[in-house]
Amino acid sequence: MVLDGANRHCSETQVRKIRLLDSEMKTIPLNPLIRKLGPITNASPAVLAPLAGWTDTAMRRISRKYGAGMVFSEMLSGEGARRKNEKTRKMAGFDAEERPYFVQYFATSPEQAADAAKLLRDVNPDGLDLNFGCPVKKIILNQGGAALLKDVSLLARIVEAAVKAVDIPVSVKMRSGWDHRSLNAVEVARAVEDAGAAWVTVHARTRSEFFQGRAHWEWIGEVKSAVNIPVIGNGDVRNAEDVKRLLDMTGCDAVMIGRGAMGYPFIFREVQHLLLHGEACEPPTPRERMDAAVQHLLWMVDYFPDPQRAVLEFRKHLLTYVKGLHGCAKFKFRAMQLLSPDEVITEMRTFLESLPDRPIERPRDVLESAPVWC
Repeated sequence: MVLDGANRHCSETQVRKIRLLDSEMKTIPLNPLIRKLGPITNASPAVLAPLAGWTDTAMRRISRKYGAGMVFSEMLSGEGARRKNEKTRKMAGFDAEERPYFVQYFATSPEQAADAAKLLRDVNPDGLDLNFGCPVKKIILNQGGAALLKDVSLLARIVEAAVKAVDIPVSVKMRSGWDHRSLNAVEVARAVEDAGAAWVTVHARTRSEFFQGRAHWEWIGEVKSAVNIPVIGNGDVRNAEDVKRLLDMTGCDAVMIGRGAMGYPFIFREVQHLLLHGEACEPPTPRERMDAAVQHLLWMVDYFPDPQRAVLEFRKHLLTYVKGLHGCAKFKFRAMQLLSPDEVITEMRTFLESLPDRPIERPRDVLESAPVWC
């Protein structure tokens, strides 16, 4: 089904059923948005990336509201889950309207991966996602994230242990290699397929590139050609046109969006419209941006018991919602002084009154200074 934020832009999902000779019913999707990822059926090929420090429940809910096909938690520590860390468990929690929802975590051994999988399974997600792509130094020093690309055998055993530990799908997110001298995305993808992974997400950069330079989408295509499980493409996806180009260029099954969704959940609505109608839809008006931001804040207030804490956590999100709007610098200076949700909302409404009531394109360069994550 198409979510509320996209209803007025996209038609309802249409499905035709035909009877096979053996009397078995088979569902044939007619809507180009429908994507099958292992046992999960998504209403859109555009999914929200797991962003450390960003994809809290409020960001996931707003992304789903505007059409994200699937959402992921922030990257969690497998050891934290294994030790029943309360913060880790809280971060793994989610609202029912976020489904399909996967918990992402990193593990450094098969035993840790299995123990963490069993405990994370208790929060009842739709699946688990193992991270083998994080380039951050503290994770690498712990022999986690992208460090495991250098030991494919261990990486595969970690995946296999998690798969065997739970009765829900386990997927994998990885980079294309440690550096350009060790590009092993195809080897890793085949190994995780053999280990039972439901699908693999390929960030088309090496660990040494971090988030610099151009993502090498051709590497995603190589993986797609080499495995039978679904492949999600990731890297340098900034707008709906990028999603379509990546799908067309590589044949990947879905596209993961990170920076492009920060403060702009409308990107998921725009993807739906482009794929359904073959043309771009109008960008949001400032009022739509403010309405989404207010809803985002209110969901954060629901999540955090202390309203002031909710505001402090919301600030980084608010900066991305207003980026590129005329007069945003002065607004941000005033808003960053406030600690009450009501005061922040009032300031947002006041800022809105100074803006034209018409669709406004988001400048492409607003993403250049976006923070880095896993």
